[in-house]
Amino acid sequence: MKKGIRAPPRHVRGTTIMQIPDLWRINEDAPRLYQLYLCRLSMSGSHERVVTACRQIRRHATQGPGREAGLFTFSFEIDSLCELRKYETAWRQLRRYEEIALGRRINLAHRTWTNDEVAWFEFNHIPLMYFLGRYRQGCRLLEALLDLMLDAKKMRSYDLLFRICNGDPEPANRCRVTLTHYYARLGRDLLKWRHWQSFINGFHPRLFRLAGIRQEELLSDPQRLSAFSERLTTIRNERIASGIAAGQRDLTDSAEAVRKRQDSLQKKLDHFNENYKSRMKLLETKLLKLFSDLRDRVSQ
Repeated sequence: MKKGIRAPPRHVRGTTIMQIPDLWRINEDAPRLYQLYLCRLSMSGSHERVVTACRQIRRHATQGPGREAGLFTFSFEIDSLCELRKYETAWRQLRRYEEIALGRRINLAHRTWTNDEVAWFEFNHIPLMYFLGRYRQGCRLLEALLDLMLDAKKMRSYDLLFRICNGDPEPANRCRVTLTHYYARLGRDLLKWRHWQSFINGFHPRLFRLAGIRQEELLSDPQRLSAFSERLTTIRNERIASGIAAGQRDLTDSAEAVRKRQDSLQKKLDHFNENYKSRMKLLETKLLKLFSDLRDRVSQ
């Protein structure tokens, strides 16, 4: 394919399959441009197109720099397959992703796993198992992940909160699956979770005051965790005007300190956006030139 020429659509059994260019072959910044392209498709809800595009990109990678260069596509494809409720297909693609990235498939039947394997589970196996109805096994992997985080004392309770509970009655997507969802499906009580007391006791005292829920209430009644989470989220969102969070500090620092930090961050963000504006216009032009289906969407 010559530089600057878009790939033509391919016709299969009366259906037009839009071909995308091999950006490695024409010496473009393939990973960045492909990811921007896939983001645009995802944001527009074109999930079938995302799946098709990801597979084409991986074929280009295999024929060029090597299949490892196309690994970034799997997360886009798996997300879109989940949006399409094609969970079994998403699971097969996850295991394929795992095999290419790690050189093997992790044995999920083991009773223990390495720290790297457990970390791999977080955004991959754990949420997908929930949607596949494999609650017992998925819960075991999530508990192993939380064991790793809490035993190593690397994370505050606040940083773990949204892995435990986020207030969603049911997770809307794979990023929203929590321990509470798994325990509800299995009919378990969070009081039986071995880290429950240390998890609740690990919250900064100010967080209980902000949420209006006493520490003793949470220790004895896990059902209150949802309200605790929702109230803290509401307060945090009211404070982070720039959209850039600083974790627990957004709640434990005074409102005035958070406001000053947010004002500073907003100025830096505005400065960055202003300086990047011309580059974004050039990038937008390039994307529309390379990917004709994006141009078609703009014209609609």
